[in-house]
Amino acid sequence: GRNRRNVITNTIIPSFSGLPMNLEVKFNKRMQIRENEKYIIISTPKGEMIQKEKRLSSDGSWRITEFPIKSAEDLEKAREFFKNVNFVFIKDNFEKGDRFVTNRGEPQFFFPRSPYQMLSLFWMGTENLIYALADVPEKVEKLMRAIDDCYETLCKTIVSYGKVKIINFGENIDANIISPYYFEKYCIPFYKKRTEQLRKAGIYTHIHIDGNFRPLLKYLKDLPFDGLEALTPLPQGDVSIEEIKESIGDKILLDGIPAIMFLPNYPLEELKAFTRRVIEL
Repeated sequence: GRNRRNVITNTIIPSFSGLPMNLEVKFNKRMQIRENEKYIIISTPKGEMIQKEKRLSSDGSWRITEFPIKSAEDLEKAREFFKNVNFVFIKDNFEKGDRFVTNRGEPQFFFPRSPYQMLSLFWMGTENLIYALADVPEKVEKLMRAIDDCYETLCKTIVSYGKVKIINFGENIDANIISPYYFEKYCIPFYKKRTEQLRKAGIYTHIHIDGNFRPLLKYLKDLPFDGLEALTPLPQGDVSIEEIKESIGDKILLDGIPAIMFLPNYPLEELKAFTRRVIEL
C-alpha cells in the first residue's frame, strides 16, 4: 500500500470542462490494490475503518462493495473522523469557473450532501443505515450532527466570499432509499438550516431529486429551496409532468425532460413534443 492524501470534490462545471473543483476535504488514507480489488484504510482518532472496492464496470471504474462503517464501533470512529474534518471552498477555482461560463449563465456547484445521504450513499449503504437507525439511533444521530458540524466553516466561507449566487444541494434523492419519515426527520431540518444561512447572504438554492419521488410529493412545495432540479417525470420516473406542476407550488423547475428521451432509440419528434408539453405547462 501507499500513503496518500485523498480529495473529495463536488461541483457541476468540471464534469464536462476539465476545470478544477470548487470544494475539497482532505484526509489521510492508505490504499492497497490487489488485481481487481482495492482496500482503502481510513485513519481516525479511534481506530481505522476499511472500505473495499472492485472493478465491476465495463469502463474499469471502481465500485464500493464494502462500506467503511459496518458496526456500532465504526459509528464512533466515523464521528471522531468528522469532528476533525472541514470542507474547504476554493475561491480561485470558482473564479476560473466563472470566467469559463462568462455571460452564458451563473456558475454553481454542489453543496455537500445531507448527513443522511452522506451515510446512505458513501459511508454505510442504505441497508446498514436503516438497521443502525433501528438498533442504535443515538449513535447514528450523533454521527449525523458531526457531519453537519463539519460543514459550518464551509458555509461561513461561502457566505463571506460574497460572489456565489446559486448553490445546488446535490442530494440525488430517491424515495426507494429514503422514506417520507426519515426525509422529514433528518433531511428537511438540514435543508432549512443551511438554506437559511445562504438565503441571508442572497444566495439562491435548488435541490437535485433525480429518483422516484411519488411518496415525497407532498413535501415539494414547502421545501426551503427556490428551485427543484432534475425531477424526473414519466416515462422514466414515477410521476407525470402534470403532477409535478401541481405539487411544486411557486418553485422553479430546473430540467423537466426525462433523460432517456435523449437516447438514440427515442424519436426526435417525441422529444420535441415532450419539450413543448413542458413549456406549455
